[in-house]
Amino acid sequence: MVTNEDVISWYCERFNKPALFTRKSWPVSLDTSLSTGDYVWASETGADIMREYFQRFDVDPANFDFYRYWPEETFILYSLFTSGKDDDEPEPLTLRMLAESAKAGKWLYD
Repeated sequence: MVTNEDVISWYCERFNKPALFTRKSWPVSLDTSLSTGDYVWASETGADIMREYFQRFDVDPANFDFYRYWPEETFILYSLFTSGKDDDEPEPLTLRMLAESAKAGKWLYD
């Protein structure tokens, strides 16, 4: 059975490498969000993380909506003229959500 520690260890080993200049890793807990907060991943990296997560923990991704956590960004010129108000805000995607879904074998949040 998958544990919280399994998911945190996987994330730290694969994606929480020490920063180049500070040589420090980001603080990580079950409440760490990959899509909001202080340590946000770009959507390209988010896609890589989630692709590897679903495969590594054998989680059925059927109900996972990537754009809920990494909404599509508006074209830069449109954003300048509209103040970017139409952009959707991402929802938090936490390691707790990944751990709970890994335990269930399917995506639980939508």
